[in-house]
Amino acid sequence: MRSSPLELEARNGTLVLPGGWLGLPVIAALLILFYLLSRINYLLFHALVELFAVAVAAGTFMMAWNSKRFLENGFFVIVGFASLGVAILDIVHALAYKNMGVFPAATANLPTQLWIAGRWLEVGALFAAPFFISSRPHPRSILTVVIAVTALLLASIFWWRIFPDCFIEGSGLTPFKIVSEYLFVLLLAVTILLLLRRRADFDGQVLRLLIWSCYAFIGAELSFTLYTDVFGITNMAGHLFKVAGYYWIYRAVIETGLVRPFDLLFRELTRNEQVLRQRTRELETANASLEIANRDLEAFNYSVSHDLRGPLTAISGRCQILLQDYHARLDPEIKAFIEGIYGANNQMNELITTLLDFARLGTVELQSQPVDVSRVSAMIADRLMAFDPGRQVDFDIAPGCETDADPQLVTIVLENLFGNAWKYSAKHARPRIVFGMDERAGERIFFVRDNGVGFDMAQADKLFEPFRQLHAGQGFEGFGIGLATVKRIVERHGGRIWAEGVPGEGAAFYFTLRNAGRDVVNAETVP
Repeated sequence: MRSSPLELEARNGTLVLPGGWLGLPVIAALLILFYLLSRINYLLFHALVELFAVAVAAGTFMMAWNSKRFLENGFFVIVGFASLGVAILDIVHALAYKNMGVFPAATANLPTQLWIAGRWLEVGALFAAPFFISSRPHPRSILTVVIAVTALLLASIFWWRIFPDCFIEGSGLTPFKIVSEYLFVLLLAVTILLLLRRRADFDGQVLRLLIWSCYAFIGAELSFTLYTDVFGITNMAGHLFKVAGYYWIYRAVIETGLVRPFDLLFRELTRNEQVLRQRTRELETANASLEIANRDLEAFNYSVSHDLRGPLTAISGRCQILLQDYHARLDPEIKAFIEGIYGANNQMNELITTLLDFARLGTVELQSQPVDVSRVSAMIADRLMAFDPGRQVDFDIAPGCETDADPQLVTIVLENLFGNAWKYSAKHARPRIVFGMDERAGERIFFVRDNGVGFDMAQADKLFEPFRQLHAGQGFEGFGIGLATVKRIVERHGGRIWAEGVPGEGAAFYFTLRNAGRDVVNAETVP
């Protein structure tokens, strides 16, 4: 079935516009038509060539201007806006051509000067544009620069008359004009290399059209270095190359922008989507690997809890038998050794339990429900006082503090925070532990504060690191896992935790939970 002119064709995995490879049949017919016209009326041929170029340049500007909000590729902003100045210079160039009669006193130097001025703007924009591919130049600033440069070029030719001569009757082209054309060729060649280096930023078909337009402009510039007569064959060849170049510019920018606007205007968005898909695939692979790692961790936990605890249980049991059944026969020194083994064994067992509980926190499923945090805090305080009835600790627990969270995990958080406060306030003459709640900007903040040994705020970032003990060697037991466990639980609830302390004056730990309610009932104010 024959495709419509606006349909896309897939060729070799690349979307291309219909109408032949780079539209060669069309451009061939167009060049033949212009060539035949040049044989009939050269002045008409030249005028139509320039009008064709002006129409394409003006259309390119209009395309860029009306899509400036969406263009992510800075190349099209630079080239599109510069096309306005090129169109102005080229239309004046066409009007100034010999025998047009618009500037009757002018020689062939005037249109040649305008030609060179237009090419400096055109080639300069093509050369500079690749450097702005990844940026978004400010459209109004670029337009202001283009208008200013165009006005300066026209003023230097018509007003100040300081623009170098480009054509002298009787001798032909000036060195300035010839050198300029060779510089244009060099800049266009570099532009092609720059475009190829940034090929990933362009649609494949658009890139090919842009490169072929540069090739055509190179052919035009080389042709224009050879002519001695403005009506000569090399001048005509240069204008035919110009037609080809602007045809491919038309195909790359205007036709593509109308037929396939998303490929041109949202090329960056399309590429970002491809990157996102790639990263999504990578994340899926990583998640699969993580699931395998979690299963391996569960298997390791099972192994530790059974295979490692088995020998420890056997050691503990035998130590108990020796201490109970053979108590009278044991030498005091041997008895002390056995008690040391028994205590170290129990400590190792507790450490294994702590580590397993810490590891399971990352995989346990949250069971969110209303929790009376004040009641849980009071129960923990009662257990601590029952554990060591000889200590006199003043507990101040604010009533009515509630939240939505996993009750078991919240209990673990409070057990660790109250346990720390109980432990580190043991050396104070009148230990005091306070639990309360405050609300800031609609966020509930719970806190546990004590008047114990405190800590240096310079080390606050180390408090929640596993196996980190700020008061190691000062008579305080522990594995350094408690606060790391608290932090993990709080973060799993979407909350945050932080601490404040002063050495010798106590510490306060604050935490939030994402599902915490907004109403504060009988809450103590955080200092």
